[in-house]
Amino acid sequence: MNQQLIKQIEHELALAKTAGSQAAFEKHMYAIQTLAALCSSTGSHEPTAISSIKTDEISAAELKMMGGTIKGTTAVTDDGHGNGASLFDF
Repeated sequence: MNQQLIKQIEHELALAKTAGSQAAFEKHMYAIQTLAALCSSTGSHEPTAISSIKTDEISAAELKMMGGTIKGTTAVTDDGHGNGASLFDF
C-alpha cells in the first residue's frame, strides 16, 4: 500500500513540475498533500475488525427507548377491553 502511495505522489510531483498554469500546479500540490496525509494517517497499522460489539443483543431499556415492545408484556388499557398495543386496536 505504501509503495502505491509513493508512486502516486511521485507521479503527481512530475505533473506539478510540468504544470502549465498556477491552477494546475496547485491542483497537483493538493493531490500530493492529500496523498501524504493519507500515508501518514494509515502508517503501518492495518485496520482491525471490531469484534466486541454484539448487534443482536439489545437490553430492555434500549428497546423501550426505541419505542419497541418487550416480549411477554401486554398492553394495559384503562377500560380493560382493548386487545392490543396499537392505537387502532379496539
